[in-house]
Amino acid sequence: MSSIRRTAAFMIVLLWGATAHAQGPSRSLDSVATGDSKSLDAVDTGESVDPDALDSGSESLDAAEAPAQGQPAPMAPPAALPAIDDDAMRAQAESARNAVLVEQQRVLQANAAYSSMMTRDYPQGDARAAIVQERDAASQAYQQASARYAAMLKQLH
Repeated sequence: MSSIRRTAAFMIVLLWGATAHAQGPSRSLDSVATGDSKSLDAVDTGESVDPDALDSGSESLDAAEAPAQGQPAPMAPPAALPAIDDDAMRAQAESARNAVLVEQQRVLQANAAYSSMMTRDYPQGDARAAIVQERDAASQAYQQASARYAAMLKQLH
């Protein structure tokens, strides 16, 4: 409701100023002319340009769809487990893969909370700092879990 009042007040002030200006002394447009004026035709170079031939300077669609620098790339699920004969090693590999999945979910939740916070510009203060810290911690934990799982897969091959 206050935005409607603010808009109405702005319009009243604008109309008031226009009314006050209109009631002032009138002058001829010829008395206002102060200097050289050029015809728009005098500026025309006569060269025509095909709009389709112009370089827009924009990047390709593939480059535009890539995540911006500093932004996390979309997360793919971790690689599937290869066939492992040793039961203890298979359990250890499954545990490492499950840790990646858990950390991946944590990162997604932290990014969603961060995105919501930035969109609403709420919360502020310590709560805001906690969301940022959780996002950073989740990202770091995900990277570590992914590295451990990748090292384990490399060891198995």
